[in-house]
Amino acid sequence: MNTLNKALAGKLDSLRDVIRGYEKPCIAFSGGVDSTLLLRVAVETRGAAAVPMTVNGSMMPRSEFGDAKALAQSMGASLCVLDVDVFSVPEFVENGSQRCYYCKKNIFTQIKGHAQELGCDVIFDGSNLDDLDDYRPGLLALEEMMVVSPFIKAGLTKQDIRGLSAFYGLPTADKPAMACLATRIPGGEPITRKKLLMVEQGEECLKVLGLRQYRLRYIGSMAKIECAEEDFELLMDRRQELVSNLKAIGFKTVTLDLSGYQCGSMNEVKK
Repeated sequence: MNTLNKALAGKLDSLRDVIRGYEKPCIAFSGGVDSTLLLRVAVETRGAAAVPMTVNGSMMPRSEFGDAKALAQSMGASLCVLDVDVFSVPEFVENGSQRCYYCKKNIFTQIKGHAQELGCDVIFDGSNLDDLDDYRPGLLALEEMMVVSPFIKAGLTKQDIRGLSAFYGLPTADKPAMACLATRIPGGEPITRKKLLMVEQGEECLKVLGLRQYRLRYIGSMAKIECAEEDFELLMDRRQELVSNLKAIGFKTVTLDLSGYQCGSMNEVKK
């Protein structure tokens, strides 16, 4: 392990103290940067009593689900998998401004029920201080469900989480930000399984090209690509291949957003 500066070491101690306050925590686990560190510290602190739980549904890319299973196994944790059908939630399908709230409420209701059956005394999620500055209606659902966010309690930002992930040697330390596939569809436009699948397949095309931070926004029949500016040249060099592959998926038009990748760019539509 690398060494930590005093400030980050203090936050890690605070994080451990939060986790020690519970006997058998259930960790809402996606395999992303945040939940992977949370699981690592929970296993370190609570051992086999730490229970990672992930949901398998249309809003999660298959590759991410596979990575989550492998990560949990690498940490010696026994992963619980819940199959969820987000399309059973009308508000999710309608894709209104509170979609995330209703989706989170549905998912965490199921997580909570299963966690209680396993004897867990708390549910942890990986929200951090930076999330409080973003448009995240799902946070209200977590609060109502009495889900505990250890990173927020310990005062950790996303940068802190990446720093601690590097300290532990986690493969997710520099993993690009990932979000629910539904965030690629403009607010007010109904969500369908086909649309989510098209987005998932389209983003896989971007990943194969070698891009790391990107989003493929579903705008009607158009695929709008957001990526880091340094990847623009790569896209231009491979544009014919990319356009051909995206059209084969079902998109009619392919565009590149010259503003580059913007986290939560769809939020402007939803507010």
